[in-house]
Amino acid sequence: MRSLLLAGAILPLCGSVVSATTVSPFLLADQTTDSVVLLRDLNGDGDTNDPGEATTYFDATNNSGLSSPTGNVFSVTQAAGGAVYLGDGSTDTIYRTLDKNGDGTANGAGEATVWFSGSDNASGYALNTPNGIAEGPDGAIYVVEADTKGNPTGDYVYRTIDLNGDGDANDAGEATRWLDLTAINPSSSPFEIAFDGDTAYIADTSGATPDTIYAARDADGDGVIGASEVTAFATEGQGTTAEFDLAIAAGLGSVWTWQWQAGEDDIASVFRLTDLDGSGMIDGDGETEEVWNTSVLGDTYDFLAGFSMALNEQTGEFLITSNDSDSIGDWVIRLLDLDGDGAFWGDDEWSAVLLLADSGTYPQRARDVAFFDQPAPVPLPASLPALAAALGGLGILRARRNRAA
Repeated sequence: MRSLLLAGAILPLCGSVVSATTVSPFLLADQTTDSVVLLRDLNGDGDTNDPGEATTYFDATNNSGLSSPTGNVFSVTQAAGGAVYLGDGSTDTIYRTLDKNGDGTANGAGEATVWFSGSDNASGYALNTPNGIAEGPDGAIYVVEADTKGNPTGDYVYRTIDLNGDGDANDAGEATRWLDLTAINPSSSPFEIAFDGDTAYIADTSGATPDTIYAARDADGDGVIGASEVTAFATEGQGTTAEFDLAIAAGLGSVWTWQWQAGEDDIASVFRLTDLDGSGMIDGDGETEEVWNTSVLGDTYDFLAGFSMALNEQTGEFLITSNDSDSIGDWVIRLLDLDGDGAFWGDDEWSAVLLLADSGTYPQRARDVAFFDQPAPVPLPASLPALAAALGGLGILRARRNRAA
């Protein structure tokens, strides 16, 4: 459900309150099973824990000739055209996948290709940890790259685009350093990226300095973010009471954050950050609101590490993850604002749509989650059906001749 946030008030943009039972399909990168899993609520009961509702979308068994492409998937996103981009930290590669025949998997021959590689791109850019991926309003794929102590190559957001139509962004000029985060903060350690319109929001854990969410917009259209085109949208402890780390989502007029880690007895929260006064940063009263936290879980669930959150702007659903390495601490929870107050405190506004204790298989180590729209099957070239018909007719003719002989 879309809402308009005006001077602290939340006004529904639809005539009636949204009510939904069926969970929208989503993809989950599971680092224990080394796979990207497709979850679908086939029976409409509000979860994806039932037999047959979890299927492998992409893994090492793919028939595209890609070796171990899901050994350590950090990031997953689906672009507007239906392609799903995956960032794998073991192979230092971004893969582009597309379920061409509509069978719910991208493991078929020709359904997965290398989009951008840390070893093969013509610009020589490193790809140590592809922590975040998002499609920009220009159709380019933006990749968050965080360096490591063993390979301190810098922290960037890369802009990648296929200019020559060969299906990848590895060629000269197809990848650029769109935003240099190390130049802003030498302690940078960026994680997630999310777009709201033409503004990108980047979560940066910033090492020993306060965690920051940057806002970047290419106002002059030169393909690079200059110093005047990036601001600290929210800085932990400075003008906001929110605590945030890795996971963010953007949309519905706000930026949403989900805490990465809390102790066994601590509370982890989802915050909504809204620039009500138009200052370009979160610095005023009412601009930070806690909209959900793990205190509501009681003894039914555990929580430890929240790697990811996702927003479906069409339905108003949020997905958030936990990885606590036990059957009631490994979950994906859905949040849905049913009463239009912009929060999710109601008992019916949150639910575990995937729980290891209930499914028995997933999630075991949930790294990233993303909503999924099944792309329409790619039609065969117009000439192929005619060719198939002609070959079939030729076979019938030969069979008749053989019988006559």
